[in-house]
Amino acid sequence: MVRARTSVHSVLLAALGMLLLGGGAVPPRTAVAQTAGPDRLGADARWTALRSDVLSPGSFFRSVGSATGAHLDDDPDAWGQTVGGYAARVGSSTGESVLQTGTMHGLAAALHLDIRPRLGRHSGTGARLRHAVLSPFVARTPTDARVPNVPNVAATYGGALAQARWEQGRWMPGRALRSTGVSLGIDIAVNIFREFLGTPLSRD
Repeated sequence: MVRARTSVHSVLLAALGMLLLGGGAVPPRTAVAQTAGPDRLGADARWTALRSDVLSPGSFFRSVGSATGAHLDDDPDAWGQTVGGYAARVGSSTGESVLQTGTMHGLAAALHLDIRPRLGRHSGTGARLRHAVLSPFVARTPTDARVPNVPNVAATYGGALAQARWEQGRWMPGRALRSTGVSLGIDIAVNIFREFLGTPLSRD
């Protein structure tokens, strides 16, 4: 689903972009091929979901927004605030996005999990809010049982960890953990926006 750096600029740009995109024209990650209920996803459906996530305008916007925030913060400073430095940050952000998306879908396929987001059927505000907050952490088995969304959390952390390694030259698990928290927080914000203001794609 959505990843972000821990800088203030990056968080604001990513959150603003996702809220703008979450309201209508651009579907969120893993939103393609949704149905009114759970189904047994085949290879074609999973490939379509992966391809849609990688090539979607939303993914492009997230990569550019994250890179722009990092450029404004001169992170990493070794790349400088030049055109070349900005291009390197866009490439790094795009690479992290592709790695995270591929890992997430690969794990979902290996574990036979449905990680597509769903809006709730709940009528109460509290129940709808709770559903939106928990959605990034819940996946479905082929029997429609709810289980922890390991693919999303693991891929988000793994992508952030890899990006820190190739940008900073060393493993930075603390930074990756903070970035994962920010990314999942943005997922929650977008889900809340869609739950109360967006056009439903499917119902839980």
